[in-house]
Amino acid sequence: MSTRPFRTSLACSTLALILSGCTVGPDYAAPDTQVQDAWVEQAETGTIDPAWWQNFGDPELTALIEQALAGSPTLAEARARLTEARANRDAVLGQRLPQLSASGAATENRLSENGQLPVSSIPGFSPEYSLFDLGFDASWEIDLWGRRTREAQAANAQAGAAEAQYQGALVQLTAEIARSYMDLRAAQQSSALAREAADTADELSALTTQLYDAGEANRQQADTASAEAGSARDAAAQAATAEAAASYRLAALTGRKPEDIPPALRQSAPLPDAPESILVGLRSDLLRRRPDVRAAERHLAAATAQVGVATADLFPRFSLMGGLGTQARDAGDLFDPASTRFSIGPAFSWPIFAGGSIRAKIRAADAASDAAAAAYEQAVVEALNDSEAAINRFMQAKGRADAATKAAADQERAFALSMQRFDAGEDNRLSLDQARLELLSRTRAAVAAKAEAAQAAVALYKALGGTPDAPVQEAEAPAPN
Repeated sequence: MSTRPFRTSLACSTLALILSGCTVGPDYAAPDTQVQDAWVEQAETGTIDPAWWQNFGDPELTALIEQALAGSPTLAEARARLTEARANRDAVLGQRLPQLSASGAATENRLSENGQLPVSSIPGFSPEYSLFDLGFDASWEIDLWGRRTREAQAANAQAGAAEAQYQGALVQLTAEIARSYMDLRAAQQSSALAREAADTADELSALTTQLYDAGEANRQQADTASAEAGSARDAAAQAATAEAAASYRLAALTGRKPEDIPPALRQSAPLPDAPESILVGLRSDLLRRRPDVRAAERHLAAATAQVGVATADLFPRFSLMGGLGTQARDAGDLFDPASTRFSIGPAFSWPIFAGGSIRAKIRAADAASDAAAAAYEQAVVEALNDSEAAINRFMQAKGRADAATKAAADQERAFALSMQRFDAGEDNRLSLDQARLELLSRTRAAVAAKAEAAQAAVALYKALGGTPDAPVQEAEAPAPN
């Protein structure tokens, strides 16, 4: 048997391997975004606490978040998306390796006696026969222009984007639970105060009506007191609605049905105080922490690699093909050496004319890469502005909460004096109820301001992008030699 075909195959394979270092398309480099260390707003730098909710000092809030991290359907979906992306990446990486498959067939055949081959005229040749085939086929596409390398880079980047999106789901979930918890506790306190205010307003309206009937108050005063009593009852109803809505929202966030809301959440409890201060880290580290920015950067990396994938279609694709097996008309002859069949050699395909579709796909990939670059820049801008705004909001909300708390404390002392004057007979019941309503109003304002400060703290922690138990981002697979 001549060895020339094998020499030709070996020469072609060697040439392809020598040329396989060529990789078309742009090489990706992460954007060098310059961000200064110092914040524009006045902020305390320092290590960010990933389990930030513990800074509120509320065991119930901590328990809710830890339960959600362990069994939230939202996180389960995000984890499934991450697993899907990693599996797709592994599938792409697997295509870079030689492919081996086994095949087998057992067929009954009959040739046409009136066909191209005149089987009826061949003595001793039967048009009906059995054919048995068993063997292995192998192929390996040589990455001559780096197509497989670019596909692997794109798949790796997409897996990294899915990982960042999973981390973003963690940040979103913990922040939403904390925010809804603050809403619930604030609504519970506000609802209790509103009910007390409604009772007091009803009593004040009744007293004013009695004074009007006695000629000691005018009609306007009686109508005003009645209207204020109606407003107070409406406020109490709104507070009760807000309380129920917050509890149902918490149940949904933690994967519970409405009937499974824990009794500890249905019972009124104090609203947690916002931390006195929040460490925000260095401004230059923000882009590394924010999941949305990391996801945008990974999408940019994937889009850049796809340009190389599209460009590689301009060039021929070379493969090494091989097959080994046995073929016989009788099953008993399958393992006879004379039944051996094999084939080996190079193969290539080259789209010489494709109507301009390949270059159109390259232009589309370039445009997608430009869009991803713009999206990354926008993500950076939004992250910086979001964080600066969150720092400002927290500082302002803390100041308003402190002022509202002081005003409520001052009003409480004023009400205590009113009680003393009432007990001493120096003021009537009407004046006492008016003082009580003012105290309840100041107290509700203080609760609202305290809730706003707590919400602002949650928003700041979310803007900083820190979250616990985030999977470590995997490095890109090295390109083949």
